[in-house]
Amino acid sequence: MNIPRLSIHQTFAQIGIDTQKAQLSIESPRGQLEVKQEAASMDITSPKGELSVDSSAAWSALGKGDHLEWMNQIYSQLQSVALQAIGKIVEDGNRMAMITNPSNSFAEIAANQMNEQNPVEYVGEASNLNVKLNYEMKKPEINITPHQTDIQYTPQKPQISYAPGNIDIYVKQKNSIEINVSSYDWYK
Repeated sequence: MNIPRLSIHQTFAQIGIDTQKAQLSIESPRGQLEVKQEAASMDITSPKGELSVDSSAAWSALGKGDHLEWMNQIYSQLQSVALQAIGKIVEDGNRMAMITNPSNSFAEIAANQMNEQNPVEYVGEASNLNVKLNYEMKKPEINITPHQTDIQYTPQKPQISYAPGNIDIYVKQKNSIEINVSSYDWYK
């Protein structure tokens, strides 16, 4: 027996989508910077220092100093020289008065007076510190005049390019229904 057979085949529709991304390109070139700086003006003045030399003590030690100072130096010694001389006279008188002394006092006193040095000092004391040096340094005068800095900056515009994206939508496969009737032999 032949029974008709019904077969249905269905195909679904398919949509295809192709996309292309948008492209953005940005380039920012550097700006131009120009800096001008004049050197600062500098004026330096260095005054000479003052050197003072005091050699009066050295000349006094040589006996060639100021006459008034020399006389005052001698005058200041006279009182002690006079007291020493009076003391020496008393001492010599006491020696001569000693009759019991076996030595010759008069001869010894005379010999001592020949070898005696003058007690008055006519010159000063010799020393390497007699010359006094004094140096007074002067500070340098420094004047600085700064100059302005000239800065020029020229910016550059950024370069921007934009390509928009694209979307393409299409039917990739159409939908369809296929219906077939075929004979089907049940006993075969």
